[in-house]
Amino acid sequence: MSLRRSRCIRENCAACQSGEQHQSYVLYGRANGHRVAVYVPEELVPEVQRSLDNGRALQDLLHQAAPRYIKALKRARARAAKRDED
Repeated sequence: MSLRRSRCIRENCAACQSGEQHQSYVLYGRANGHRVAVYVPEELVPEVQRSLDNGRALQDLLHQAAPRYIKALKRARARAAKRDED
């Protein structure tokens, strides 16, 4: 999510003429191989930011868990193979 500044469509807008422009939050992502942008109303910014932070934390946990899970599967397979030999 990022804060962007852009001009508006009004001809004599004081904010645009001063260079301040208008700020708004946009969430960027990809859908079907294309970049998409979704406007985020200011009152929803904290909730959307919290969701993004939680998603990143979950992704980190999954990256940590995957190798451990694979090792556990390999150990279980080795134990099963050893039992079959006996």
